[in-house]
Amino acid sequence: MSKSSLWMRWCAPFVVGLGLAVGCGAGPEPASEALAVAHVEQGVSNCTGPTGAVCRLVTPTEVGTPGSGNYLDPHVVIRPATPTKAELVVFLPGTGGKPENSLSGALADADHSIYASASSKGYRVIGLAYQNTPAIGQLCGSDDACYLPTRRTLITGDVQAGSAVTTMDREDAIIPRLTRLLVYLRDTGDPTGGWGSFLVNPSCTLLCRINPAKLIISGHSQGGGHAGVIGKDYAVRRVVMLASPCDALGNPGPIATWSLPPFTTPPGTDTYRGLIARGQTSSGYTLDLCDPDAPKHWAPERMNAQWSRITSSTGLCPSDPHACVIRDAQFFTEWQNLWP
Repeated sequence: MSKSSLWMRWCAPFVVGLGLAVGCGAGPEPASEALAVAHVEQGVSNCTGPTGAVCRLVTPTEVGTPGSGNYLDPHVVIRPATPTKAELVVFLPGTGGKPENSLSGALADADHSIYASASSKGYRVIGLAYQNTPAIGQLCGSDDACYLPTRRTLITGDVQAGSAVTTMDREDAIIPRLTRLLVYLRDTGDPTGGWGSFLVNPSCTLLCRINPAKLIISGHSQGGGHAGVIGKDYAVRRVVMLASPCDALGNPGPIATWSLPPFTTPPGTDTYRGLIARGQTSSGYTLDLCDPDAPKHWAPERMNAQWSRITSSTGLCPSDPHACVIRDAQFFTEWQNLWP
C-alpha cells in the first residue's frame, strides 16, 4: 500500500447541504447510508470531567456515523478551559471497552483519570468509540499475515487483502469516526473549541482530512495495538500503548511481525511510549495477559519505545493488572509522563 493511499484514508465523508455525502473522491454514499446520516438522533450530554474542563458525551449517531448500529457508545470529548497544547490526544479503548468507562471509577476520580492526566497538561482529549470486538487475537490466532491487514481494516474502514474482517461498515472505523467527530465539534458541538486545528484545512467543507502530525494516538489493549499500527502508517506526534500490543502467534509464541520496521512515525523514545502493570501478592506476581508480548513489540529493533513495567501490591493491580493500568489513579503521574 502506497503512502499516498494511506494518507487519503485520513479523510472521511460527512454530510453537507441537503444530505449530500462527499469524501475521499469516492463519490456519493449509497442512498441508504445518506439517509441514516441525515436522520440523526440527539445524543450530546454533559459529563463529569476534570475540574475546569468542558466534558461532553457525544454519540456516533449525533455526529453522523451510526454505521452498522452495533457500536453506538458515546465518544468522550474533553477540552480544558484554556488549552495550551497544539496536539490532540486520542484514546482508543480495548476490546469491548467504552470510552466513558475511563472517565472515573472506584479507583480514579474525574480529576485523576487517564483523560485528566492529558487535559491537566493542556491537551484536548477524545475517547473514541469504534468497532472493537472481537479481540484481534481471536480473529487472527497464529496467522501472522492476518494481524496487520485486520488492524488496517478496522482503522480505515477499507477492507484489506488478508484481513480477518472481510466486511464492515466504514462508519464504524477509527479514522472515519474521528474525522466526522472533529468536523461536528468544529461546526456544532463546540465551535469555540479550536477542533478545526486538527484538520489539514481547518475550514474544509467538502473534503476534510485529519492532520496526523497534530495527533497523539493512545490506546489500551486492542486500542493500543491500533495506535501502534497508526504510528506505523502515519506520521503522528506520538504513539502511547497501554498493556499492548498483544499480537502473538500462540501462548507462548513469537509476536506478530508488523511491529518491525518500516515505520512512518520514526521509532524512538520520543515517539513511542509503553506502560504495563503487574500485581504483587503474598504468593507472587499477577501478570497482565499481554506480558511479556507488549515489551517485545517495544524492543529497540522494533518500535524502540520508552516503556515501564510497574509492580503494585495495591488497588486493582493484584486482581486485574490489565485494567489497573488505565483505571487506577496510582498511575496518574506515570500517565502524565506519557504525554509530551
